[in-house]
Amino acid sequence: MTLVELVITISIILLITTLCFPSDNVEKYQVNSFIKQLCSDIRYVRNINMMGNTNAYVYLNNNDEGSSFTLNENKKDIKQVHLPKTCKIEYTRPMIKFKADGTPYPSGTTIKIIYKDIKKEITIVPISGRVLIKEGKYEV
Repeated sequence: MTLVELVITISIILLITTLCFPSDNVEKYQVNSFIKQLCSDIRYVRNINMMGNTNAYVYLNNNDEGSSFTLNENKKDIKQVHLPKTCKIEYTRPMIKFKADGTPYPSGTTIKIIYKDIKKEITIVPISGRVLIKEGKYEV
């Protein structure tokens, strides 16, 4: 097998996989990726706040351009992650910070991400500061 044959075979496989992967799955992947990144960044902020740096926080944005979150540390925006336009985010408090003992400041919060018929919820437990993901299948 020559290198040219190998490259052609790989490109054909990639083309077939791209055609078989519907855009709906891409948006679901983007939503899941957004949720995992948000949880990871909230946990990062919690660890940074527990080490004494109280200038780190996550800020949730909901405007005409869409929903997103911003990770801010020492008054600098470290990163901003956007949800797909078809998704909606609801939250009780836009800024997420923690005290030195790891409990949320001022209290716990709930963040809901809604995409078509899929609902996912991120809960920051008020007493412990744990970050939990609850998917729609746990809804009553």
